[in-house]
Amino acid sequence: MPIDREKYTQNYLDETKEHLAQIDAGAISLEKNPGDTSSINTVLRALHAIKGSSRMLGFSNMEQCTHAMENVFKGLKEERYEFGSSLLQLIMLGGEIIRKGITVISSEGEDNIKANRFLDACRKAADNEPFADDLANIRKELRSGTTSVKKPDASGKSEGTPSENTITDGYETIRVNLSDVEEITASLNSVIISQFQLKQFQERIGEIQQSYNNLGDNIRMNAGSMRNTSFEKIRKEMQNFKKDFIEQMAVVEQNSYKLQEQIMRLSMLPIDLVLSELPRMVAETSTMLEKEIDLSISGSGILMDKAILEKLNDPLIHIVRNAVDHAIETGDERQRLGKNRRGSIEIMCSAEGGNITIRIKDDGKGIDREQIISRAVERGLVEEDEVDELTETDVYAMIFKPGFSSRDEVSDLSGRGVGLDIVKVNIESVKGKVTVQSTPGEGSEFILAVPLSLATVSGFFVRSGGEKFLIPSNFVYKIVRIQKSDIISYLKKEAFRLDQQIIPLYSLSSLLAKRETGSTTKDLLYVVVVESMGERIGIIVDMVLQHVSLIYKPVPKNTTKLKPIQGIVFDENYRIINILFIPELMSRFRRLKSIDLIKEDLDEYHQVPVVLVVDDSKNTREIEESILKLEGYSVKTARDGIEALEVLRTTRIDLIVSDLDMPRMDGITMIENLRKNAEFGDIPVVVVTASDDDETVKNARAAGANEHIVKSDFNRNSLIKIAEKLLQEKSAIV
Repeated sequence: MPIDREKYTQNYLDETKEHLAQIDAGAISLEKNPGDTSSINTVLRALHAIKGSSRMLGFSNMEQCTHAMENVFKGLKEERYEFGSSLLQLIMLGGEIIRKGITVISSEGEDNIKANRFLDACRKAADNEPFADDLANIRKELRSGTTSVKKPDASGKSEGTPSENTITDGYETIRVNLSDVEEITASLNSVIISQFQLKQFQERIGEIQQSYNNLGDNIRMNAGSMRNTSFEKIRKEMQNFKKDFIEQMAVVEQNSYKLQEQIMRLSMLPIDLVLSELPRMVAETSTMLEKEIDLSISGSGILMDKAILEKLNDPLIHIVRNAVDHAIETGDERQRLGKNRRGSIEIMCSAEGGNITIRIKDDGKGIDREQIISRAVERGLVEEDEVDELTETDVYAMIFKPGFSSRDEVSDLSGRGVGLDIVKVNIESVKGKVTVQSTPGEGSEFILAVPLSLATVSGFFVRSGGEKFLIPSNFVYKIVRIQKSDIISYLKKEAFRLDQQIIPLYSLSSLLAKRETGSTTKDLLYVVVVESMGERIGIIVDMVLQHVSLIYKPVPKNTTKLKPIQGIVFDENYRIINILFIPELMSRFRRLKSIDLIKEDLDEYHQVPVVLVVDDSKNTREIEESILKLEGYSVKTARDGIEALEVLRTTRIDLIVSDLDMPRMDGITMIENLRKNAEFGDIPVVVVTASDDDETVKNARAAGANEHIVKSDFNRNSLIKIAEKLLQEKSAIV
């Protein structure tokens, strides 16, 4: 499968610009000191990195240019010729060509650069042949326009037509009010002022420390005659300093949070973009059905993340259409029932604590509980002897099942079961929840709760089985402490009573955390009652620590083995904390029938292979990391061999994917160090290199590499197949 080039192009361009600066600096340094091997090596690494990334992304013209320049510098390194003014001009022209390539890639998506004469000159320079007369022609070619490096086609003719493909599709812009920019500037100024004040506190710490040192000297000299007075003075200074420092830190935290919030708001859109289409839809649909319905909307100016807003469109349309088609009666029928002839649908939006709640309320028939139960029994969703135990929450949860419908016929406008299944899928995809309230004859209310932004998450830190997790607050109904004696048996499972409802109980540690836990042996238990899709369960944890609002980082897509984890946050000690995805947890709890099944899920959770990607190119690291994460691997990264060895000392690694040519410690030296260490000696290593010569491969194999991939042949499948093969071989040995 080819690499999605567009996804990585911007990083590639940014990284290439950084490498060009190193090339320029190195060339200028060589003009002053032609024999400077450090500058030659720096330029070679920069050229090698550009060449490797260009090869992986298929920018062949950029690859050819950097490869040609690399050959010139290899000649310098081998001392076959010296660096002079002609070489400096040639390298600078090469830099200009690459910069032109960056511009063309940004606008066209292809590296259509004219460089044939430059390539010929580089070949001459590398062969120590005269090339100075070619420089003028290279400049002329460079100024003439953008035509690709000649490539023979099947008939032997060269192609020089610029590509018509562009990468402009998908780029978006946002309008920013000047007042928003001014507010952000004011907040930033406040943060800067606070920073200056903290520096003053740093000076005060030095003064207090000096006073303490002076006090020690006085005590030694005066045998304690000034002890009490001096101690009291320092004590008061410390008290005042502590008070001022706490106040200032509170100001810094407040200003930082405000600045973060203001910046995030710049990329948000009003929910009215979705809601504005509903009045027209209700008017058209109600007219078709000969119904009289009023729609009122409030809170439509609330801003929210664009990705969440897009997911709300279908759920809102389905719920409102269902209300118009199924729930609200005709005018004549409403009059017979003593209702207002005109039906009513209210959509109320409100934001609180980082979450937005959307209530869709109608005054129609309400949900027929008995009809739903009857249909659920028919479909085998519930046994007849369990019907009497069902609560309203249990019943409402059934209407979210795929394909469930309480009607024998489904209209063209809406189908209650199909529509609500779509509601469930979309709301869960943005980590939200749906609840239902209904009164027969009076109407129903659907409550959608979603985060305002996918960039932050608020929730409760809990500890279970020795591990720390975050439970998002929008799923939390209530946090309680119960006596062990409060636990009852309900449908062959443990439960307890809360607010006149029976809540099933499950232990979090049994599913996700360490197996050893003492939470269920205590007399007093912490229970976090969570709800999703109209269902509530109680999750037993060892401790509820605190409520937080933090930056959210998602887990990689398609990591199927970690479905109960929706993302990560960093706590106050910068430790990675998993965010629990409550709908998936609830689904797993329902499926578990014994502690053995729980342990199987636990083993799966803890056996995700960890791959260490080592490369000095950020763009290459991100490409390889993305490919591996998409296959469910956990990935660590390092910039060179030294950093890789540091990671190995603190982290269990199952496989290493490494470049060879890196600063500080290259790949071969790193592999040799690994094989000398008994602890790391059996870790399989895959070498990914731009060089395809036999000598390089031979040296890597001799050092202890298990497999190698040439970047020109690099693709998603080649890396994944080799990774799977090596991990299976390692597992078989163990």
